[in-house]
Amino acid sequence: MGAPGTAPPRRRGVRRILAALVGVALSLVLVELACLLAVEGQWLSARVPSYSVAGSRNTFWGDVSPEFGAWHAPNAAYRHQKACFDVTYRSNSYGARDAERPRESDMPRVAVLGDSFMEGYGVEESERLSNVLEQRLAVPFLNFGTSGNAGSTHAYALYRSLVQGFEHDAVLCAILPENDFDDDQPQQGRYLPYWAGVAPDFELRFPIPAVSASSWARVEAHAGFDLGATLRDFTYTQNVVDLLYSAFKQQRMRDRIDGDLGPAPSRFHRFSVAEFERLRHSHERIARLAAPRQVVLFTIPRPVDFAVHLETGRSPLDDALQAWAATMPNVTFVPLLGEMLRASSGDPARHFLRCDAHWSAAGHRAAAEVLERHLVAALGTAQANSRVTTGARPPESR
Repeated sequence: MGAPGTAPPRRRGVRRILAALVGVALSLVLVELACLLAVEGQWLSARVPSYSVAGSRNTFWGDVSPEFGAWHAPNAAYRHQKACFDVTYRSNSYGARDAERPRESDMPRVAVLGDSFMEGYGVEESERLSNVLEQRLAVPFLNFGTSGNAGSTHAYALYRSLVQGFEHDAVLCAILPENDFDDDQPQQGRYLPYWAGVAPDFELRFPIPAVSASSWARVEAHAGFDLGATLRDFTYTQNVVDLLYSAFKQQRMRDRIDGDLGPAPSRFHRFSVAEFERLRHSHERIARLAAPRQVVLFTIPRPVDFAVHLETGRSPLDDALQAWAATMPNVTFVPLLGEMLRASSGDPARHFLRCDAHWSAAGHRAAAEVLERHLVAALGTAQANSRVTTGARPPESR
């Protein structure tokens, strides 16, 4: 027996285990509290937990299409919350975040291609670029934008396999330089298209043999318990871990190419000849499929791009795209960077969400003001040369 007044060894062992468990629990609570303060204080741009299992991003986005990969589930909804927005996304019957649109139409329409900016990440559907333009021009804008590493190659594959099936008279297509060059590289474990080979002998391929094998495959709403999704829905910690891991992967990819491209932080300055050739090839293919319809192509600047432009007064990518577009009879290129900088009175931060580097409603409106006149010209060309008759018509009913 032990000395008088001391607990038996077995009881001491139980106490140590309980003390360790309490310590772990307190540590987890402190980590969760720190993550909550970082997100709600808008120091980290992580998702806010919904505290609900009603809608998961895994049931809304995913690699779902055997033709182009990343897309939305049809007739789905997802509530997306961050510290500065709370928006519910809804998809129509063919998977676009848009009103239900008929495939045929006897009135002019514009097809919209692009990534999360064009999808309207973080803003209400009525506030995004395509809807603002639809209201201003009284012309339907069919929005096919999507998040999910959807670069220029994805835009081409999406246009070829889905968008072409909807009658339209012009195309509005966005390039996000900060991501598109990287998204056009083979994405390990993802079912996303990329151009293999060298110009001009490119071949469209996918990194894995089937969409069902993707690491970003969409989860059915009635699927079994998913620990990761549950942690995202009920903790800040998991969402911060996701954000930091995503940033780490992006930085690792950029580190691999920095030796060739130099240290400039803006992708309007930092791109290789091979990267530009792949980007150009995707948009040449879109333009050829769309012809004789006009394609209005534009680049989207992020905050770092504005900062570098203010220092240098240059945009090599915009210059290269402008020179290429001059050789394409049905392509108009619009460099937003300078126009939006002037519209911001030297304060481009007003164009972006406070807690995220996507456009705010003000940013969507500013972009619409720049693009409006180019789309009027594109639709005017369509009216002169195609099935479209002249005269103002109301937009399609929602």
